[in-house]
Amino acid sequence: MTQVNYLIIEQQQKPPENLPEILQELSQKFQLDIYQCRQRLTGRGLSLLTKGKRETLEKISEFLQSTAFIHWLVKPSKSGFVPLRVRNLKISSGCINFGCQKKEIVFSKGATILAIFAETTGELADKSVKQLLSSHAYRGRDDIRHLEESKIHQVILQGKPVLDLYLLDDNKQVRDAVRIFPGKFDPKGLGERATLSSKQNLQVILKLAEEYAGEFHLQTDFGLSNLPGCTLRQDDLDNPETQRQNLLSLARYGWLMADLIKSEPIKPSQQNGENDLSGAVTAAILTQNPAFAAEGQLDKILPIANEISAEIDKAANHKKKTSSQTPEAAEAGLPSPPPAKSGAGWSRPGFWFGGAGATLFILFIGLSEINDGIFLSKLAHYTFASGALPFAIAMLMFWYAFYFLRMKRQMENTPTSKVRSVAMGMVEVKGQAIRSHALISPMSNTPCVFYRLTKYRRDRNNQWRISSVSSSDNVPFLLEDETGRVEINPAGCRVSAGSKQEGIPGQVGLMRLGDDSNNKWVEEVIVDGTLLYVLGFASVRHAKGSGLTEKKMEALRELKRNPQNLQQFDHDGDGKISADEWDDARSAVENKVMRDSLQNKQQRKKQEEHIVIGKKKGRPLIITETHSEEHLTTRYLYYSIPLFFAAATATGGAIYLLLNYLK
Repeated sequence: MTQVNYLIIEQQQKPPENLPEILQELSQKFQLDIYQCRQRLTGRGLSLLTKGKRETLEKISEFLQSTAFIHWLVKPSKSGFVPLRVRNLKISSGCINFGCQKKEIVFSKGATILAIFAETTGELADKSVKQLLSSHAYRGRDDIRHLEESKIHQVILQGKPVLDLYLLDDNKQVRDAVRIFPGKFDPKGLGERATLSSKQNLQVILKLAEEYAGEFHLQTDFGLSNLPGCTLRQDDLDNPETQRQNLLSLARYGWLMADLIKSEPIKPSQQNGENDLSGAVTAAILTQNPAFAAEGQLDKILPIANEISAEIDKAANHKKKTSSQTPEAAEAGLPSPPPAKSGAGWSRPGFWFGGAGATLFILFIGLSEINDGIFLSKLAHYTFASGALPFAIAMLMFWYAFYFLRMKRQMENTPTSKVRSVAMGMVEVKGQAIRSHALISPMSNTPCVFYRLTKYRRDRNNQWRISSVSSSDNVPFLLEDETGRVEINPAGCRVSAGSKQEGIPGQVGLMRLGDDSNNKWVEEVIVDGTLLYVLGFASVRHAKGSGLTEKKMEALRELKRNPQNLQQFDHDGDGKISADEWDDARSAVENKVMRDSLQNKQQRKKQEEHIVIGKKKGRPLIITETHSEEHLTTRYLYYSIPLFFAAATATGGAIYLLLNYLK
C-alpha cells in the first residue's frame, strides 16, 4: 500500500494580489475546494494544503512554484518514539547531558537540534484568535496582524509550557529526543544560569540549546498550524486522557517538523533568479573584458559574478524594505471614522419629539381650543365629506406606487458594470464591501461598513415609540470585485441590511436578560466583507489636499527652515542671501513644485481614488445585500401593485364623497 504524501505550505499573512487566480487554478485544474484553499494559504505558520499520491502532488507543486508560496512535498515518517522526560541535566564545554528515567541523552556541541516550544492548554490559540479579531476590527482585512514571536513566547510561558528537543543526525533523521516540563527537573545543572522561576528555567534551556547547536530550528506554532495528527484538544483539560492525547499530538508535530527539515522547502521559481542575475553580471564582465574568455578564466569570474549579484539582491531587498515598511506605515491601521454630521430640519425624529414639534402641536391645539374645538371638528368634517382627505391619501399612494415602479425600471435598464469599467452617471455594481475606516457598530461591536441604530422608548400606553435614530451614512466605504475597487458614499441612501439585532441598554453581548426595560435598541448592520448590490450615481471625486499656491508657500517655508539647503543659492559666497539670490531660490522651488505636481497628475490613480458612487439630487442610491437583481425588482413590483389598487380605491371613494357633497 502506497503511503500518503503531504503537500504542506507556508502561509502568507498578506495574500498576493493574484490570489483569486491561484484559487481558481487550484479549483479547476486540481479539483481543490476554493474556500479551504483560501483558509490554508493565508495566515501565519504552516498548513496542509492537500494530501495524496506523490505524482498528483508533484503537479500541484509545479504550479505553486510559479506563485509566491513556499511549500514542502513530504512523505511523513511514523513517530518512532515519544521524547523522554528529563529529570536532570549537566552542562560541559562540549555537550549537554540530559538525565532521563531510562537513559542519559547527550547533545554534543555543533549538533543539529530541533526545538518545539509549545503550550498544551489552548491558551495560545485563544490569544491568536483574539489578536486576529482585534486586528481585523481596527486595521481591516488588508492589514491583519498576527501575534509576534516575542508575544508567543510570553503566552506559552504563562500557560502550561513544554519544551521538546530533537537531536538530528547528519541525514536529518531523528536520533534522540527529550521532553522538559517546568518544575519537573533538577535545575542545579544550569549552574549560574538557574533562576527561581521554573518556567524561566525552561527558557534558559531553550537558549542554551541554541548556543550549543550548530544548526538550530525552533517551532512555536503547535496549536496554531493546520497539520494532520497535530490537533490540540481543549474539551476537558482536567482529564488526564486529554493531556495525554495532546502530548502525543505534540510528538507527532515534532516528527513532522523533522521531516520538513529533511525534505527542505520548494521555493518559487521567481526566488531562484540568482543564476539569471549571476549570468547577466558574468556577461557584462566578459563584454567589457573579452580577453578573460579567451584566457579561460571563467572559473575565476563566476565567484566574483555571484558575489556581485548577491550584493545587488541585498541592496534591492533593503531598498524595498525601507521604502515599503516605514515606521508610519508599520503602525498605521484604518483611519478613524469621520465625525457624524448633526442633522437639521423636519426629517430628524428629534424635530418632532423636541421643542419645534412641541411648539407646533401647542399652536394647533390652541387654535382649536379658542372656539371650543369647533374649528378642529369642522376642519375634519369638511375635508372628509368633500373627499379631499381620501383624494390626498390616494395621490400619496399613487406617488409611492409610481416611485417603486420607476425604481424597478431604473434597475432593469441600468446594466451591471465591473468596477474597472464604471462610467460617469447612473451605474449598477456588485461586489464585496470593504471598510475604508475603522467603523464598528456601537451596540454589537461588529466591524461593518454601515450601521443604523434606532432607539425606542415605551409610552404611557405601553407602546414603543422612536426616541432617536443614528447611522454611519457619513462614513464612505469601498466596493471590490475581481477588477478593482470603487468608493461608495452612503449619504442619503436607501439601505437594506441583512444583519439586524435587538437589545436593551446595559445588556452583555447579545444576551437579553429580560424585557421589563422601558428602552430598547434595534441595530441594522452591513458586516465587513458582505456581498452588496449598489445602484447610484458615479462621479469624479473632488481632489483633496493643498493647492499649487499653498504647496509653493510651504516649500519656501521649508527652505527657510533649512539654512544648509538655502546656502546653495548663495552665488557670491558672502554668507547672505540677497534679493536676486532669493528670487533664484523662489524660482527653483516653484519649478520643482510644478514638476512634482505634473508628475503626480501623470501617474495613474486607483479607481477608488478618483471615482465615487453616491446620491445625486433626483437620482436614487440603493445599497442592499440582495445578490439577485431579479429578486430586488420583484420586491418593488410587489410594493407598487397593492399601492395602485389602494390608490384607485381611495380615488373612487373620494369621487363618490365629492358628488354627495355637491348634492
